[in-house]
Amino acid sequence: METRYICCAGKGLANLMELAREISLENGLTVSFYRHIHRYFGDYHRIKVEIICEVPLLEEYFASPVEFAGAIASLGSKAVFRRKLELMGVSSAEVAPSLENVIANFSSNSLSYLSSPLFPRKLVHAELSAAGPKTRKAYTG
Repeated sequence: METRYICCAGKGLANLMELAREISLENGLTVSFYRHIHRYFGDYHRIKVEIICEVPLLEEYFASPVEFAGAIASLGSKAVFRRKLELMGVSSAEVAPSLENVIANFSSNSLSYLSSPLFPRKLVHAELSAAGPKTRKAYTG
């Protein structure tokens, strides 16, 4: 597997996250697990895992070409499922097993949902709802 990195929040190389694993799903999507391990004191480490699954916007997810064009204007060419998990206080001897546990737990609990044929459409529409105009209620009294 080639070494790939993403930049997480913050500046500089200290915040680069390295690709730890990719899992191909039955619905054609790929889930990527990125890791960043930081020793912060003595033998204590912080393990950050960012889980990313990109879903391309397809016209078949929408009732009309106009809705599809609006989605492209709002989201771009893809919707992104993203979860961040973090462990603190991990000893050096437990870094690799802890990282594997995080990936295994997410895989056993969430990959069946992400593998569903309905997931891409649901994610795209959820991202559109989240990106839509925010309404504020004015309370008087």
